[in-house]
Amino acid sequence: MRPFYLFIFFVLFLMNLRYSFSQQVYFNSTYNLCGTFNQDAWSSSSDILELNDGYIIAGATVDTETFWMRRIPLMKIDMNGYVITNRNYGNDTVDFYKGWPGSFRKSNYTNEYFIAGSINYWQPGNYDVGLLMKIDSSFDIVWVKEYNLNKDDNPDTSILFNQMDICNNTDLIFAGSMNGTHLLLLRTDSSGNTLWYKTFHYGTSSLCTGYAVIQTSDGGFALGGFQYTIGQPETGDPIIVKTDSLGNQEWVKYLGGYYMDNKAMLSLSEDGNIIIGTTYGEYMLGDDPVSVINIVKLDNSGTVIWDKKYGTGIKYNYLLNVRALPSGDILAVGKRPDVFPHNAGWILKVKENGDSIWYREYSHLIGDQSINHLSDVIQTSDNGFIACGYVIPMAPDTGNRDAWVIKLDSIGCDSAGCDTTVGVEEEHRGMEASGHGGLEVWPNPAREQIHVRFYMDDGRFYKDLGLEIYDVFGRQAPTPALPQPGEGGGWIVDVSAFPSGIYIAILKDSHRRLYSRKFVILR
Repeated sequence: MRPFYLFIFFVLFLMNLRYSFSQQVYFNSTYNLCGTFNQDAWSSSSDILELNDGYIIAGATVDTETFWMRRIPLMKIDMNGYVITNRNYGNDTVDFYKGWPGSFRKSNYTNEYFIAGSINYWQPGNYDVGLLMKIDSSFDIVWVKEYNLNKDDNPDTSILFNQMDICNNTDLIFAGSMNGTHLLLLRTDSSGNTLWYKTFHYGTSSLCTGYAVIQTSDGGFALGGFQYTIGQPETGDPIIVKTDSLGNQEWVKYLGGYYMDNKAMLSLSEDGNIIIGTTYGEYMLGDDPVSVINIVKLDNSGTVIWDKKYGTGIKYNYLLNVRALPSGDILAVGKRPDVFPHNAGWILKVKENGDSIWYREYSHLIGDQSINHLSDVIQTSDNGFIACGYVIPMAPDTGNRDAWVIKLDSIGCDSAGCDTTVGVEEEHRGMEASGHGGLEVWPNPAREQIHVRFYMDDGRFYKDLGLEIYDVFGRQAPTPALPQPGEGGGWIVDVSAFPSGIYIAILKDSHRRLYSRKFVILR
């Protein structure tokens, strides 16, 4: 064999060998986190971390042997999703609650973990105290501390820790609420000793809760939360409070619009800015908003760098967490009804400038009324992703409310060769259109140009109708020329420069997406 061909053969052999050792791992599994307790008890997961040899899931479960007391479980699984160990923490007199996604953290300097949450005391009265647990690498408790801000002997002040962050100097910072009316920001040292705390309240009849916190690039803190006026649900807004390193307020900012939005979840971007994830209410159906995903980037002065909305509005659409990646890309995770009342989890990945990369929905259960809820997602060392949450089965699904974990590849697929049409949903009608009308695209497949025509028979007036085209990864396709008006109220679009593939045409008005239609370019 000639040396050149021998070299090529050797390179191909190495590539094949490398591929054989780097097969992408997928799994879509549920877990009962109850450990030694009744296997019929419910459990859920809201945080996941990666280790060298697997993943740790943190969440909630109950002790069915002792008055259904709430406990905090940790489960370690290997890289293929098989259980290695399971522990849970609590006692038989009080309820232990872990906080929201982001309340389980690994120390930056040791192989130890922190869990933030609350303890609910039933007697005397009914009140909560902040909870901080330190766990070693064997999942044994190092210490447990409680935080009570009562000013007298009457235990009537309730404290909740909803999220935490580890500061650059190993101090800990907590976001939460006091009595459900005040945002709470509390700082401790790495041993859990309180250094200071601050509370924030805005408006005379408002309820304010802190859900997220980060240390900002200038050494201060950003506290994300939710505020609304009692009796006026449409006033609900995400709120961000920026403080200095001592917790003194520098500015406060409200995001959202005229209708109910949702809480502000936070992450620190690689460029040192503040990433906010929430949902934006487009209008109200009764007391509930019809919402789209909303991601915003702010600088440390509170100036909006960009503010972008994604998808079509839907009732009961919730964002649970947002994470900035080392690449600058951003992940958001949540749940929504796909075909009401069945709920699916979703993950959205966008670029550093907010442009959509891909969006996918996921389910483990298929029952019409079953719930698939995703709470957290992280990027993994194989450049894929892993997400966790919980499932609630309804017939024909069987089983219990269990923790749910899905392992995905680098484009969000939960199986090899899955459908790549992930940018937007095909033929998904906005609720504002009342289900009347449609969008036609022909020829399909196309080569040089497409004709796009819409029709609406609901009697409504739609302002500033426009057409946008996206590829399957949610990237807006550049058109060589503006779409030209076509016969019968539509457009003719030159697609001769588009690569072969699947695309989605989207009809929009000045506020929202109305209709979409998938088409193929084939040459």
